Amino acid sequence: MRNLNESVAAIDLITALGRLLRDGALRDALTADPQAVAVQLGVRECDHLALVQLVPDDLEFQARVLLRKRLAAVHHILPETFRQLDSNAWPAFHQYARTNWPAGDGSIALDAYEFCNHLKQCNPESFCTAEWNRLQFVLSKKRLALRWIHRSVNAKNSIPALQVFIRITSIRWHEILLCCRL
Repeated sequence: MRNLNESVAAIDLITALGRLLRDGALRDALTADPQAVAVQLGVRECDHLALVQLVPDDLEFQARVLLRKRLAAVHHILPETFRQLDSNAWPAFHQYARTNWPAGDGSIALDAYEFCNHLKQCNPESFCTAEWNRLQFVLSKKRLALRWIHRSVNAKNSIPALQVFIRITSIRWHEILLCCRL
């Protein structure tokens, strides 16, 4: 009978580092038991010692650098959400991003979408419906979408508005916002 390491192809140190930088829970496990994580990841024998000798604080620092880059990209897509989060933006994003890493095409939009999902559950008052609608349209294949929202006029008042999304090509789209004054 084969053990776990024999049935799974061994990975190199660079691949293991990539997985560690993307997964906060895995970094926590490395801090608690580096040997177990090396075995869990199936690290090649020649890279085993280097992995278990990693300094957890240095690894966490590098992971935070990558998370800050993701935060900047998502902030560009969700400016109103980040304005509402204010000083809670980094803690909220860090809580989400430490264990969630989107992959594939459109990963920045997907990251923003998943962050919004996280906010809907954990911090719904900071959630911006207009930005959520925009993300849903961008990630869909629809050619047209209409959404009703309430657009803030000031801190106390809002007005109804219609968001119109039109897809011109697979990557080009437009948004029109029609506000209704009563």
